[in-house]
Amino acid sequence: MPPRRSNKKKVKSRDRNIKATCCQGCSKQLDKDNFVYCVCTQVRFCSSSCQDDHPHIGCTGPPETEFSVTSMLQHLPEEERVSREARNDRDAENSETVQKPLMAYILSKGLQGINSRFSVWDLAKWADEGDGPGNQACAFIAGSRFRHRLLGETRLDGAVSNTGGDDIPVLESQELAFKYFERAAKLGHGIAMQSLGTCFDDGVGVKSNRRRCNQWLWKSVLHGSAGAIELLDCRALLPLEIRANEGTLQQAMQMMQPGQTMQLGGPNLGALLLVFHDVLRRENFSLPPFAGNWATGTVNNPVQRMRGHPRTPLIGGKDAKELLLKIQYLEMQLGLNFTFGYLRRGAAKQATAQTRGADPRAKDNQIFFAPPFASCDERVTDDMINKWHDQSMRLAYSQSDSSRCAYFTICVHNEGSQDKGGFCRACEADAIERLDAIARGQVVLSLDEDLPHRGQAAIFRDKNGALKIETWKTYAGGEAECVLATLAASGMPSYVSPLFIAQDPNYLWPLIADHGSIRAAVEFVAPHVDWNDKIGAAKENEQEQDPIIPGCRPGKHLRKCGNGFCNNLEHYRSETFQYCSRCNRRKYCSTECQRGDWPIHKLECSITSSETVANPRLDDAGEGNAEDKPLKYDLKLDQGEDCVVHGLKGKPQYNGKVGVIGESTEGGRVAVTLRYDEGNVISIKPDNLYCIGVFCRKRKKKSRVFECKHGLVCCADCYLDFTTINRLAKLKYDGQNMTSAAAIEQCEEIYFSSLSLEPGESSFSLDEGWPMECVGMKEHPEQRYILRALVKVESPMSLHATVARTAFVTYGGAFTDLVLRGCTKLGDVAQML
Repeated sequence: MPPRRSNKKKVKSRDRNIKATCCQGCSKQLDKDNFVYCVCTQVRFCSSSCQDDHPHIGCTGPPETEFSVTSMLQHLPEEERVSREARNDRDAENSETVQKPLMAYILSKGLQGINSRFSVWDLAKWADEGDGPGNQACAFIAGSRFRHRLLGETRLDGAVSNTGGDDIPVLESQELAFKYFERAAKLGHGIAMQSLGTCFDDGVGVKSNRRRCNQWLWKSVLHGSAGAIELLDCRALLPLEIRANEGTLQQAMQMMQPGQTMQLGGPNLGALLLVFHDVLRRENFSLPPFAGNWATGTVNNPVQRMRGHPRTPLIGGKDAKELLLKIQYLEMQLGLNFTFGYLRRGAAKQATAQTRGADPRAKDNQIFFAPPFASCDERVTDDMINKWHDQSMRLAYSQSDSSRCAYFTICVHNEGSQDKGGFCRACEADAIERLDAIARGQVVLSLDEDLPHRGQAAIFRDKNGALKIETWKTYAGGEAECVLATLAASGMPSYVSPLFIAQDPNYLWPLIADHGSIRAAVEFVAPHVDWNDKIGAAKENEQEQDPIIPGCRPGKHLRKCGNGFCNNLEHYRSETFQYCSRCNRRKYCSTECQRGDWPIHKLECSITSSETVANPRLDDAGEGNAEDKPLKYDLKLDQGEDCVVHGLKGKPQYNGKVGVIGESTEGGRVAVTLRYDEGNVISIKPDNLYCIGVFCRKRKKKSRVFECKHGLVCCADCYLDFTTINRLAKLKYDGQNMTSAAAIEQCEEIYFSSLSLEPGESSFSLDEGWPMECVGMKEHPEQRYILRALVKVESPMSLHATVARTAFVTYGGAFTDLVLRGCTKLGDVAQML
């Protein structure tokens, strides 16, 4: 399937919902003046014929035109309901920021009678007339009316009368709701910030994005809006990570004896927050006032807060308080001891690759943005390293448990060694590399996740100038700010040092996304501290800005190549990348990247049933059905091929052994040299041999390709899938380090993340006498037999046999359990390639 260049019109830079910009049937970009709505008005089609060919599945029928506000409020999700105290505060805030300004503005328009009426379009027009409190209130009310489709005329007493003539399409009303919520929120309206956050969460008028939802909720919290912290706690990661320790406490009650000690923690910000539990108690589970309602990029010029300003709520503060009370009870009543540790911090190349979900990736390319300019130079010098080491060593021998966090840390580099304390040079080298890239403006961060629940991504240039990608958990900026403010309140400067923060991408990138530098984030969360005295004066950033691609500047959106192994980027409005000619959605920087990604993209590409392609070849992706092509290889047993012996009755001890086919002997028998029987040669009939059926085909000016005997890279008959192996070969062809653990792990991550298991497929029982790799292959007895023979081989195997073993396991893992990912032997294949 050769890619083609796109001739589509440029789309708006705002990240809008794909169903509002693309045809529901053929996925083509819609002409803004020429499209057809479905009867439900929730999706659009490019034409009536396309709508007939691709009917809208799950259509709810024509939208309602009359609504009951009471019933609508009763059906709100539980997480949208706040406590009685918060609801009272919310009512007071609503009266001061919505009702009174709205009434004053309406009266200024000459509407004074109780029967005076105004429409939602009047509210929208008034919202655009200025930036005052009345305009904000009009924008918020207009957004609420559009979101809940209360489109009729409104009286001054609040009654709404909907008629059929007031109806507009659902998509249009959602887009208008997002528009006016955004306008009011940017003007500083606290309740509108909450509504805009829920729009991002629910995908109302915009593409769903949980992190951007939490960002707006956090801004609402800093603005002092009532009920915002409850809504944020329902969606943030910090409360989940804190509550995850409760299961460990239940086990401790059943298994631990009085006097024993258990350590709680993990590789996340929730664990780092709990390490400073003494600071949380001292601060009464809240934080000193921040510098302002909005993230700032200023350095050495913090906004001073007025005395008596309310303290900042702590995200996850209620959960942390409840957890510490339970621990205190267990320590006093049962005599147990608990400590917290910030263990195995996320300094790996794939920091969030600990989940094992099977969610499909998004069909569209991942979008990145350039963070704010780094207002100070935080590149690490030898003096900074020595100073941080001295500070941490002094804290390591102090009496406070939390002060030992920085020194006695288990990271991904030393967790397997005996020495699990001290400083990790590899983590420090990664931190130095990240800070240098930030100072030079060579960093872009993703707007959303490419794979659901697998984290955000950061792309930056390493010290050799190559593009590097790593993932980080989907923390909102407020979560990282709460942890940073807690560490600042501890009074220990080593924990707010850029060298410490930059060692963990889960901690660093959320701060950079909002502030551009660590110093700006520190001065934002703790403006009352003299940071020049704590960590020294800030150095002005005089580094020459060398962006990842020309013309990239803070706030610009970039598109990543659709191939998971390619980090090339283009401007969001650029047309240098090429569209997939089937779905018109995913874009690639080159034909080679498109073809290399086809084994995964074929599972998500939007094609009709008549165009379904079964097991396309790697180099002929999308060019027709492979079964209609003549077989490229002869299925006869050729000399030098690997085979498995089976079905021998006279000498059953040879059954299941792997050998190499030699010359034919008299009577049509074949000489087979057994691989792990001291080179013993036996002569048997061809019917007693299973050909492993792996071929290596070298393409002109291209990397080698591994296929089965049917000429396919994925064959259901042979139970083989060479996707991961061919990706390793592609890495070698591109000159990259294919034998590294990170490269092999990325091959496994991309392959297994594209699988979708049916209910019940992940459960299995081990069969006696069969290795784990063979579990789940009962319906494929011949392939199961071959795989067991290959797994038992202990002597060196040929490249083809090793590839076959890996292919059997990876394809078989799709139908059993993802625990088999560790048995794929990709490392052996990489070494032999």
